[in-house]
Amino acid sequence: MGALTVAGADMNAPARCLLPLADPVVLAVADGLGGHAAGEIASEHAVHRMAESGPQLNGPDAVDLLLKHIDEEIKEHAGQHAEFSGMGTTVAGMLLMAEGNYWFNVGDSRTYRLQDTRLVQLSEDDSPALPPSEDGKPVTTNFITQSLGGSGSTAMVPHVGQDPEPGPGAWLMCSDGLSDLVAVEDMERIIAEADSDETAVHNLWQAAMDGSGRDNISILLVRRG
Repeated sequence: MGALTVAGADMNAPARCLLPLADPVVLAVADGLGGHAAGEIASEHAVHRMAESGPQLNGPDAVDLLLKHIDEEIKEHAGQHAEFSGMGTTVAGMLLMAEGNYWFNVGDSRTYRLQDTRLVQLSEDDSPALPPSEDGKPVTTNFITQSLGGSGSTAMVPHVGQDPEPGPGAWLMCSDGLSDLVAVEDMERIIAEADSDETAVHNLWQAAMDGSGRDNISILLVRRG
């Protein structure tokens, strides 16, 4: 199966894709940094590289190595083009294999496991600790401690782990354009009340737009049967 990527999706009509699991399948969202043009190039490069490499990924160590290669490639491109200095992207996703499911992320894009009606965050935010909210709304920051590419001087260390639930399951991947603006409890309610996954994705996007929609909103709802 060839690589499949979606850019500039219309959230009024979310795309539905069915993928066979004959080979490992990698699914991810990316959120570009460093200005619109530079961020778009970085995020598109990251998802294309992951999509084309998916069938060859044989476990968490391979994911870790691929993310480090992508980091180097983005930094190399930025070094060759002054206008793209500091370009980078966050990423969050899942690697689905016959023997297990693995999550990964860099930055503040997130992966949640949908457990019954609850969303359990698997990914680890690369952002500073923030004080608890006093009004119940999500506490957010625009600062992240690492990304793929970017201007950081320290080595990028991906977060990669195994989902404790093997086999069938469901996961939500999103950029901070959703998680910064919509509380987890509201995301859980929206998914539970939706009559289809397409409706759930649209309603999650609408909730973020109603919350100001001030950032890129990327959403991927995945089910493994």
